[in-house]
Amino acid sequence: MTENTQPPKIRWKGKEYEQSSLTDQQKYLFSQLIDIEKKENSARFTLDQIGAMKQVFTERLDKELSL
Repeated sequence: MTENTQPPKIRWKGKEYEQSSLTDQQKYLFSQLIDIEKKENSARFTLDQIGAMKQVFTERLDKELSL
């Protein structure tokens, strides 16, 4: 049985690219974009948590002020 040792193709804007055919600069730019997308998703996740926490504290403050 033979293992497929080819690196996965990179998909960008509906087109697939063989990693072996990319220049070092192109590989670098793809890597940058992948890292940026990870950070963007992490920031969105954190902002969702912050929004939920803000809502809880806002509700608690409103409740305290109405006593």
